Amino acid sequence: MKKLIFAGIIVVLALSQATAAYYVHIFNIRPDLILICAVIAALFYRPRWALSLSVFAGLLKDIFSVAPFGMNAVLFFLWSFLIIKLSRVISLDNSYVRLVLIFIVAISDSIASMLILLLSGNFISWGVFFRIAVVGSLYTTLFFPLVLKLAIKSSVIES
Repeated sequence: MKKLIFAGIIVVLALSQATAAYYVHIFNIRPDLILICAVIAALFYRPRWALSLSVFAGLLKDIFSVAPFGMNAVLFFLWSFLIIKLSRVISLDNSYVRLVLIFIVAISDSIASMLILLLSGNFISWGVFFRIAVVGSLYTTLFFPLVLKLAIKSSVIES
């Protein structure tokens, strides 16, 4: 039941990212709320559910974005898989470790997305690339504790 509620939170945040997040931007960059949900799923759910929720989040992001369809679903699966593997090696229970983790995942996701777009023939200037990769990743990292607190308050995960 908790997983279905979290899937509902993913849908609400995906809709928010596609609509209301346009009012909460810095340098025309918005936080990636859907990526945050995929990371939370990888941190707090069993691997099968974490991967399923991450692919679901990626598909929603693909639906609401102009990126090639399936790109985010594959990338979110990859990030969740790597987080699950990493959690077996080191402890990811510390809040600061989680913040560093979300920043690394966000910047890696931005870089991978930009490389895929470049390889598909789209031109992206270095200034835009830097702004999206660095500022977007920092902004996503700042929103991570808020979304995590929302997930904890709605009782879909336990801290």
